[in-house]
Amino acid sequence: MSCSIVLYDNAEWRRQLLPFSATRPVGNLRVGICTIDEKWRQIFGKEVGYLTLDYLQDAFPLINSDTTYNLIIKASVLPSDQLLEAIDRLSVGECLVKNGAWIAAKTEVLPVGIDITFSDLKRINVDFPIEEVCYPEDIYLHNKKQLLFDFNLLTKGRSTAKLSSSNMIFGEWIFVEEGAQVEGVSLNSLNGPIYIGKHANLEEGSFLRGYVGIGDSARVKMGSRLYENVSIGPQSTVGGEVNNSVLWGNSAKGHDGYLGCSVIGEGCNLGAGTSNSNLKNNWSTVKLYDYFSGGMRDTKLQKCGLMMGDYAMAAINSSFNTGSVIGVGAQIALSKFIPKFVPDFSWLTDKEYTDYKLDGFLNMLQRKQGSANSNHLKGYEIIRRVFKDTESLRVQLINH
Repeated sequence: MSCSIVLYDNAEWRRQLLPFSATRPVGNLRVGICTIDEKWRQIFGKEVGYLTLDYLQDAFPLINSDTTYNLIIKASVLPSDQLLEAIDRLSVGECLVKNGAWIAAKTEVLPVGIDITFSDLKRINVDFPIEEVCYPEDIYLHNKKQLLFDFNLLTKGRSTAKLSSSNMIFGEWIFVEEGAQVEGVSLNSLNGPIYIGKHANLEEGSFLRGYVGIGDSARVKMGSRLYENVSIGPQSTVGGEVNNSVLWGNSAKGHDGYLGCSVIGEGCNLGAGTSNSNLKNNWSTVKLYDYFSGGMRDTKLQKCGLMMGDYAMAAINSSFNTGSVIGVGAQIALSKFIPKFVPDFSWLTDKEYTDYKLDGFLNMLQRKQGSANSNHLKGYEIIRRVFKDTESLRVQLINH
């Protein structure tokens, strides 16, 4: 029997992942080398569809195919070998359950509505851990284990391209795709894997210590220092010092400065000298702004840095506080510490706090995408919707 693979996130819980879930389904988040949907696509060898919010559905469609049943996977769930075995054993009319919440289901009929429960299906309880992205910080917290999963997934049965003798190589846990340029680089895979994507460019004097994943056509500039648990998305540029962080596609942290315990969205830019704090001087736990509750949420973590939504940009020498949340499309040029929460499409300078005019933003985005050839949004209606939905947050900032 053939099946359709569907990632489901048409639920209230997706709001806990804002600002990253504002412009994409949860199944399109990047954790590890791949996005979640890329993992499932690679696992099953077929395209995946989405059941998501109305304004995202056209850009991320539900694939119509002549299949006998559907495998519905909660989009925030991350694959593991144990989960794949459990899904394989699942029969049509059954769903996997962990602590009372559904994880995956096989059904002949696609579910309809918000916050589905699959109460009509036979429930199969699982006794192994389920990794799930519930909050923004979970992206970098789960990134290390997913780097290993993706490394094994992408390299199984394949041979790596050869590295030149100009590099310093420690260990053999390295996979290089064809077309990558790697010269004069220190690659230490003694404790974790290093994956280098197609046509990536790692420049001389760079230091990489696994676990590290470099996406296709990404650039690691001269003298970069990438510690363990770092993912650099396709066509992104990175420089300076990076640790425990995920940088999504077509983004740039191209100069000196520190990025740690952070997640940077699609199409972002961090100006030269920009750094973030990820540890409070009193060693207390870090709080993040939570779109779902409208207040600060205690992460229970002592280390948590910067969460930056898509197409946000910061000027040179920007300084981000511990536990900062920057909304989609925010533009920041402040000489002082940046507020811990900057609403989507805000325009912050030393002279004024105002909003980024939508037409101006869309014109900028068109120019940027023309040069970088990036458009994961597949149209601007998503941007218009996010702009409208976050208007009240900008008003609060400006009035304050």
